[in-house]
Amino acid sequence: MIQFRDTLKNTLQISPKQSLYFHIGNQLLPEDVKLIDIYEKKKDPEDGFLYITYSDLEVFG
Repeated sequence: MIQFRDTLKNTLQISPKQSLYFHIGNQLLPEDVKLIDIYEKKKDPEDGFLYITYSDLEVFG
């Protein structure tokens, strides 16, 4: 998840002062889990996609 987060922050040009948080449904995803493991457990049973919601928060002022 860390590499995914960093790639997304760079692509979206998110400030280093902001943190990204990822959710599936109402569950906050831990950063120390591999994305493939999350996909295998949480993918949509009908279409096979993994739907992730993200939010950002300014943490350093």
